[in-house]
Amino acid sequence: MQTRRRSFLLAISQLILTGVTTVPLLTSKTSATGALEGAHYLATGELVSLSEQQLVDCDHECDPEEYGACDSGCSGGLMNNAFEYALKSGGLEREEDYPYTGTDRGACKFDKSKVAASVSNFSVVSLDEDQIAANLVKHGPLSVAINAVFMQTYIGGVSCPYICSKHQDHGVLLVGYGASGYAPIRLKEKPFWIIKNSWGENWGQNGYYKICRARNICGVDSMVSTVAAIHTTAQ
Repeated sequence: MQTRRRSFLLAISQLILTGVTTVPLLTSKTSATGALEGAHYLATGELVSLSEQQLVDCDHECDPEEYGACDSGCSGGLMNNAFEYALKSGGLEREEDYPYTGTDRGACKFDKSKVAASVSNFSVVSLDEDQIAANLVKHGPLSVAINAVFMQTYIGGVSCPYICSKHQDHGVLLVGYGASGYAPIRLKEKPFWIIKNSWGENWGQNGYYKICRARNICGVDSMVSTVAAIHTTAQ
């Protein structure tokens, strides 16, 4: 299993270097499916592309601790709500079996016989950055919420704003971290997180974003979730 985890992280690094990535489509939906794809690979050795559209059409879960915090198609939602839906429904289909349509006006067409990946459990990760890094290595990509204001003008390097609200408004996928990268605004090297965004390959660094790993900048450490998968073979 340790070899598989190392191979997975190396594969992620190679994707970042070459820009060979699946074009991201949505926000919290992409964050949730991406995390489950990584967990499924660690559990089974199988790489799959899971259906965001299934979550758009079928996931209407609500956070029991926050009134009105319900998943609502393309209007957004919470990553943990998406995991709860996947756990209750039995899992997610492949992207090819339940393709993206770009609309949230369709009826739910979920076919349980075509489930490609299933959730075993999920949990919220501590704000401690060492714990976040440890969970990333152990469980693969993590679902993260972030304040996206500085992402909108990002073109490269390590984003390290002096002031950034911790009010999260965007779901992303935490896929890696580094000990040292150049932060233009600080004029020096800083440790960083590597984020996979949902705005396409032409944004940022081939669809990825690097943000300073210190002091919970832009709320990146405040809402981090990990998911574990069980082995399910699509029929």
